[in-house]
Amino acid sequence: MRFHSRGKLLGGSSAINVLALIYPSKSSIDAWARLGNKGWDFETLAPYYQKFHTFNPPSAQTAKSLATDYIDKAVQGHSGPIQSSFPEFHGPLGKAWPETFKNLNFAMTTDPLSGHSTGGFSYLSSIDPKNWERSHAGSAYYAPVADRPNLHLLTDSLVEKITLEKSKADVVATGVQFTRNGKREVRKARNEVILCAGVFQSPQILEISGVGSPKLLQSHGIEVVVENSNVGENLQDHPMTGMCFEVVDGLPTIDMIRDPQVIQAAMEAYQSSRQGPLTSGFHSVASLPVVEFLSENGKSELAQLLDTFAHTSSMSQSPSQSSQYAILRSILESPSDGSTIIGMGASQLHFHKELQKDIYAITDPGNYMSFLVALAHPYSRGTVHIASASPSDPPTIDPHYLSHPLDLEILSRHIRFIPTIAETQPLASLVKDGGRRLPLNVDIGSFDAAKEHCKRNLITNNHPCGTCAMLPSEKGGVVDDRLRVYGVKRLRVVDASIFPMIPSGNIQSSVYAVAERAADLIREDYK
Repeated sequence: MRFHSRGKLLGGSSAINVLALIYPSKSSIDAWARLGNKGWDFETLAPYYQKFHTFNPPSAQTAKSLATDYIDKAVQGHSGPIQSSFPEFHGPLGKAWPETFKNLNFAMTTDPLSGHSTGGFSYLSSIDPKNWERSHAGSAYYAPVADRPNLHLLTDSLVEKITLEKSKADVVATGVQFTRNGKREVRKARNEVILCAGVFQSPQILEISGVGSPKLLQSHGIEVVVENSNVGENLQDHPMTGMCFEVVDGLPTIDMIRDPQVIQAAMEAYQSSRQGPLTSGFHSVASLPVVEFLSENGKSELAQLLDTFAHTSSMSQSPSQSSQYAILRSILESPSDGSTIIGMGASQLHFHKELQKDIYAITDPGNYMSFLVALAHPYSRGTVHIASASPSDPPTIDPHYLSHPLDLEILSRHIRFIPTIAETQPLASLVKDGGRRLPLNVDIGSFDAAKEHCKRNLITNNHPCGTCAMLPSEKGGVVDDRLRVYGVKRLRVVDASIFPMIPSGNIQSSVYAVAERAADLIREDYK
């Protein structure tokens, strides 16, 4: 069991995330189609990545400071609900980031929204520059249509199950049973039920409703309505490790808010004029292959690793795993595809902690920059399953991080590249000579030490997906390529749980794109 933050408010987790609009690679979306999902390739989905957002160009000064000349306005969105922008408040670390990667020969030269995003760059955030407030599903999608007479939102309600009717030939979703204000209610569906409870609770609701593994359901006294042992399997995330470097004296970082006067001044600046550090979040990222695998000797080493470990795992896998492994191999062997997401934040982080409040706690003296190193394309797969027949009991989450040996091989090599980044100008000029590193006495000098560091300092990137996978039923699927649940009529799932493979980058943009595509599919089916 791992702690996972979830947004329990209008807008869900889009209302609590780190605002990152880091778009997926073409190869990671094309993988969905390669697994047997017609109409789910990058070319088909590209218009939906544009449709959900509106790009707001930065000021000339910000464009220069953050090196945003990679942006291609032709592939950006221009009329979507979610507002995207660059922060107008940024410090020396953010300015140094793209220049450092240019000096490492990893400059960003194309817009990531085009499907190609290897290099270091300043990324867009889901912030509305008109008021410097978060732009999320609740404020941008729901609020403008809240008064529609055919839209009714019930808050403070707990879904207990989807009501299913079973006949000789079919199983049909007829409605939803839930409790509200202590009373049980059932609402009938006129057309169909659309389940959007997220990667952890969409499979939970399916299982409680009788759709899942017969062995699991029977162990909790639940009648098996539809047998599908794929429900709750295939859980994926971008597991993340990292390390911190103390910066030169006088360099402003978020660590300064340990001083009550600093946080008070920041709050006053934001509340009075929408200026200052509270208008901005993290905005520095890089997508890189394993650098040492780019040489001829490195390519041979990678091939040997893949041959040795690609089909090895201590965990049982779904029938789709061999197809997924073949796709993962092609991505890892491509020099134009990143196998890591490296983020940089102007604050200390504690990767050995589990709760968000402890990860971000300012407990150590000094000011820091943190490098966050995540696997973009993990081999490991986890599970989410009910712990009981009660919908009020949280499901059991087992992410199985690093259960596949290739994940540790790849991640440990990426963390060993971090000092090279920190020692490259102009970022190097901002690192304090003889300064502290966190964790204290961090050792990544050898592969064994780096692997141990990754195992001891590993957290979720809060990008879980895949537990109601869109795949052919014989390959581990829960929904088909029109997002319909196998074996149940009039029931769909529309959320990150349908991702068959995790895309590179933060998944926020892909959730919006999938939802927009789902809306078109549903309209088509009711024409």
